Amino acid sequence: MSKTAFVFPGQGAQYAGMGREFVNNFKVFSEVFEEASARLGFDLLKTVTEGTDEELMQTEVTQPAILTVSKAILEVVKQEFGIGSDFTAGLSLGEYTALVHAGALNFADAVALAKERGKIMQEAVPAGVGAMAPIVGLTYDEVAGFIKEIKDLGVVEISNFNSPAQVVVSGNTEAVQAAVEFIKKNSKTRVRAVFLPVSAPFHTSMLKDASEKFAEVIRNVEVSPMDQPVLSNVTGLPYTDKTEIKPALVKQFYSTVLWKPSVDFMLENGVTDFVEIGPGTSLSGLIRKTAAAMEKEVRIQNVENMETFNNLKF
Repeated sequence: MSKTAFVFPGQGAQYAGMGREFVNNFKVFSEVFEEASARLGFDLLKTVTEGTDEELMQTEVTQPAILTVSKAILEVVKQEFGIGSDFTAGLSLGEYTALVHAGALNFADAVALAKERGKIMQEAVPAGVGAMAPIVGLTYDEVAGFIKEIKDLGVVEISNFNSPAQVVVSGNTEAVQAAVEFIKKNSKTRVRAVFLPVSAPFHTSMLKDASEKFAEVIRNVEVSPMDQPVLSNVTGLPYTDKTEIKPALVKQFYSTVLWKPSVDFMLENGVTDFVEIGPGTSLSGLIRKTAAAMEKEVRIQNVENMETFNNLKF
């Protein structure tokens, strides 16, 4: 029997006007934004649908915005198709949307957490001091081997294990730049690398102090039992109990995001249908590459606007 997974994007997927088409078509979409705006204290819908890319680039706005767009589209999908999922997961920030979907986090609490998470991350490392660069064309072990050879250059760590041949290295800007050049020069295979437009080297030891601040923020947030398996970025495996969630979300600040192992687990446990819900299609591409490497046949759909919504098939 085939199984379905709902997956949710993280920071970097945002763009001005995301989700705008749903506003006039589905009341539930606007209702989700009303709940988020009430908790945040400003009109998030206006910021998302009428604001500029520059406004959305502020991490403390970006994170609750992506979470809310994804949650609002999710509610439209549930309302119109009456379908749920067997597994759920999200990349970095997207894990919060997955936890809301599974009933572990109250949506309003998650939005507030996303804003604080973004603010803490934004303030963690001065602008220009940190960088993130995806390395495309090498395996995790190959990238790890290169990093080991240049460990004396500064902080360079694997922040994301995204697919069989995409690994993100992050850390001090100069050290990451040196690492990229070293890898390109010494790799036996051709690699591609681009620097991401981010405000901090997320998921590295440079955010360890920031994680301690976030631990205070999340301390009193209520966590409920999950109604379906949620894959943890920190372990690449499903949470087994709600008590694991808060420590993992704190650890996520400075730990490698294990997206490929999460997809591996879902594929190995019968998931054949993936639906990426929220802005962009980045997760769909990563899942497709992982499934191909495992020789698994899958159906991957995404929903971010009316065109993709109208093309959904269940």
